[in-house]
Amino acid sequence: MEGFSFNIDSTRVLTLLKELCLDTEAEAWFRNIKCGRQAMKALQVHYDGPDESKRRKEEARAKLKTVYYIHESAFTFEKFVTNLYDAFQVLEK
Repeated sequence: MEGFSFNIDSTRVLTLLKELCLDTEAEAWFRNIKCGRQAMKALQVHYDGPDESKRRKEEARAKLKTVYYIHESAFTFEKFVTNLYDAFQVLEK
């Protein structure tokens, strides 16, 4: 993880991340980092860390407990199945 090519790629990744995260909460997590790889790791730790994973699991379990199909006019069957699918995908990961 060093050398001319790595430095160019790292600079490009950092530039892209800064552009994508401009004026968002994510910007604060890599503000003082000068390496694109380290910036990406900082974002991954924050957004895919154990606390975030736990929160997503809790939301999925809550969704499974509260989503009900009554009839098509109130809540389409397609939306019902999509909600179930999304929740189960989160729990599977």
